[in-house]
Amino acid sequence: MSFLKQLKEQVQADIEHVFDRNDKPFQTDDGKYEAESKKLDKQLKLWKQSIEKQRRLERYFYQEWQDAKKMASKRAEQLEIAESAGVEELVAQAQSELVAYQELSREYSDSYEEQKERVKKLEARGRELEFLRKKIRRMQLDYIARTEEAKLEKNAAKWTYYAEENGDLDGYEEDENEQTEESEAAALKKQPSFDVQIEELKQQLDKKSDVAP
Repeated sequence: MSFLKQLKEQVQADIEHVFDRNDKPFQTDDGKYEAESKKLDKQLKLWKQSIEKQRRLERYFYQEWQDAKKMASKRAEQLEIAESAGVEELVAQAQSELVAYQELSREYSDSYEEQKERVKKLEARGRELEFLRKKIRRMQLDYIARTEEAKLEKNAAKWTYYAEENGDLDGYEEDENEQTEESEAAALKKQPSFDVQIEELKQQLDKKSDVAP
């Protein structure tokens, strides 16, 4: 193999290497955006765990509020029964627990409303983090694209330089292949195609059948 052809193949291999790296954009030596992306991924994971705890707490406050409301309603009905029966001891107990459950219901209702707003704010913050993560990933890809473009331009310039210094490399390769192509064409002319050979056999068989008595 000639020196010029070896040189051309090496330059081509360099360019193909750039394309291979471009097919795997996240495998970059630059650690700036990769590190930021990993940090944000960690923050998002922690946020998801935290928001799930906050949602469970929201559900807890809601359930306690509903339970307190039911018990307050139940004690109100029992108070009427106790008052109708004139049992003072049960009346006093029903009144005391009714007030306690009504107060508990209000407190849990307030806690639930506060927690619901807290969860909404945290969810909004989480969506911001998701968009920020996409933005950082876009910046990372943009950096990779610009870096790979610069490398490709450098390799293309190298190719142009060697072509100017050593002549038309493409023309050299074409000259080298002309003789091979001509010999292959000659071989094809000498050897009939499969279809032609089959047709010739068919004609021979037809002639024999015509001659036979």
